[in-house]
Amino acid sequence: MASNSTKSFLADAGYGEQELDANSALMELDKGLRSGKLGEQCEAVVRFPRLFQKYPFPILINSAFLKLADVFRVGPSPVILYALMCLSTHHIRLE
Repeated sequence: MASNSTKSFLADAGYGEQELDANSALMELDKGLRSGKLGEQCEAVVRFPRLFQKYPFPILINSAFLKLADVFRVGPSPVILYALMCLSTHHIRLE
């Protein structure tokens, strides 16, 4: 129920359905990054380029990069390696 009221609040604030979906997707990836399981963290990192392609909003990409920067700062080595490989193989262009 809280999810529906949040969506209606955001819709009333001028956010479209695509922006709501983008925020939900980013929250899901953030949940994966904060997981205690190494596999879920790596899976979340690998899904970031797909998020960038599907929702090319500059503010979303900026927020996602801040989350990935936090992974570099405090994350375990395998997750850092996945983040580096993932971001170095996917070139993202913002216009």
